[in-house]
Amino acid sequence: MQSKSRRLVAAAIASTLLLAGCGTAGPAAPEGGAGGDLRAGEAYDPRAFEGATLRFLMIEHPFVDSLRPLLPRFEDETGISVELEVLNEQQGFDKLQADLSAGVGNYDVFMTDPLHNWQYSAAQWVEPLDGYIENDAITMPDYAVDDFAPGVLAAGRWNQELLTGLGEGPLWGLPVNFEAYNLTYRPSVFEAAGVEVPTTYEEVLTATEALAEAEGETFPIVTRFDRYWDLTYLTYGSMAQAYGVNLIDEQGNVDIASDASVEATELFLEIVKAGSPEDASAFTWYEVLQGMAGGRFAMAFNEADLFAATYENPDESAIADDIGYAMIPEGPEGRAAGAWIWQVGMSATSQNKGAAWTFLQWLTSPDVLLETHLAGNMNPVRQSAWEDEELSAMVDAWGAEPGQYREVLEETAEIAAIGFPPHPELTRALDRWAEALQQSYFDGNTRANLESAAAEIERMLQP
Repeated sequence: MQSKSRRLVAAAIASTLLLAGCGTAGPAAPEGGAGGDLRAGEAYDPRAFEGATLRFLMIEHPFVDSLRPLLPRFEDETGISVELEVLNEQQGFDKLQADLSAGVGNYDVFMTDPLHNWQYSAAQWVEPLDGYIENDAITMPDYAVDDFAPGVLAAGRWNQELLTGLGEGPLWGLPVNFEAYNLTYRPSVFEAAGVEVPTTYEEVLTATEALAEAEGETFPIVTRFDRYWDLTYLTYGSMAQAYGVNLIDEQGNVDIASDASVEATELFLEIVKAGSPEDASAFTWYEVLQGMAGGRFAMAFNEADLFAATYENPDESAIADDIGYAMIPEGPEGRAAGAWIWQVGMSATSQNKGAAWTFLQWLTSPDVLLETHLAGNMNPVRQSAWEDEELSAMVDAWGAEPGQYREVLEETAEIAAIGFPPHPELTRALDRWAEALQQSYFDGNTRANLESAAAEIERMLQP
C-alpha cells in the first residue's frame, strides 16, 4: 500500500508542475499588504472573529456535497455563521460577476478558478491572500501551505501581465480540487459489440460508429457540447491541442481557423453526430455525469476524471460494477489533457475579512480537505492527502481492474496543463470559439465560422 501511495503522490506532483509552465511561483505580497496588518491578538485564535456571518457562493459540484456536513463543525469551533448559496456554473459565475463588478459585497467568499481570477484580479475585485497566509496572528500554526502540490498552488498566482505571468505574482485563490480529462467506458458494452477501447481520435470515431451499429440500449458516446467556454478550454480544447491548435500561436496570432483546427473540429463534430442524441448540443458536464452514471452511454469522451467518484458509488451510479478508464486519445501531435482547478477566494469588498480568512484556511486545511476527498471531492490538491491509506485504497479499487484508474491518473499527470495564457477576457473569447463549433454542428460551414470567431477574438484580446 505504501508504494502505491508514493506513486499517487508522484502523480499529483508531476501533474501540477505543468500547470505553472508559464512561470514559477513569485514572491509573496509585501508584509503589511492585504491581510498583513490584520490583528486579533498575538497568536491565532479560531474564535477571534466570532459573531460574524459569512455568505459563501458555491458552484454546483461534488465539492459542495462533501462540504455541507462539515460546516456545523466550523460554526461550533469559531462562532462564525456561514450562509451557503449554491447555483449552477453559468448562473453562479454570472451572479458573482454582477456582485463583484458593482462592488455590492453580497458574498464574502466564493468558489473560483484561475480563468475567472484573471478577470477578477485585473479589476481588483478579489483579495490577494499572501499577506493573510504569512500573518501568524490570524493563521493556524498547522496550516502547512507548503503541503499544497506546488504547481496547483502556483496556478492561483498571476502577475496581471496580459498573456503571460501564470504562476507569478500574488496568490488570488486557494485550491480545493484538481481535475484532468480521460476516456471513460463501459467494458460490458464494448465487449458485447466487439469494440476495442480507442487510443486515437480517429479510433474514437470508428468505435462510435461500431457501437452505433450494434444497436444496444445505450448511446455510443457523450461529451459536453454546450456553447460555453469549458468546451474549448477543457474537453474539445484538449483534442484541439493534440492537433497542434492553440488559441494563440507563436507569432501572437489567434490560431483557431488553421487547417489543423478545421480538421480537429470536423472530426469532433463527426464523432458527436455519429453517437450522441439529438440534444447533444445542449449538454453540460452535469448531463454527461448523470447520463453516464445512469447507464445511458457507452463512453464518455474527454471528460473529467473526478467523475469517477460518482461512477464508482453504487448509491449514485447504475454502472458502479461496469466502468473502465483509459487515457485521453492521441492526436497528430500526441496527447494533451486540460487541467482544471477549483479554488476559493475572498471578495475585496467583504466587510468580514478576518472571519472570511478564518473560514478559507479552515476549508483548505489538510484535515478538512481530506474529509471532502473521501466524500467524493476528487482529486486531492494537498500532497499529504495522497499519503492517506484510506484514500489510496479507495482510488486503487476504481476501474475495470484494480489500479486502472490510478494508472490512468498517473499517466495523465504527465501531460495535464493549463494550455491558455492569462487574460481577463479569456472566458469571453473561449465562449465565442465554442459558439463557432456549435454553428458548424448545425450548418457545416466550419472554416468560415472559425474565421469569423478568430477575427472577433483577436479584437477581444487586444491590449
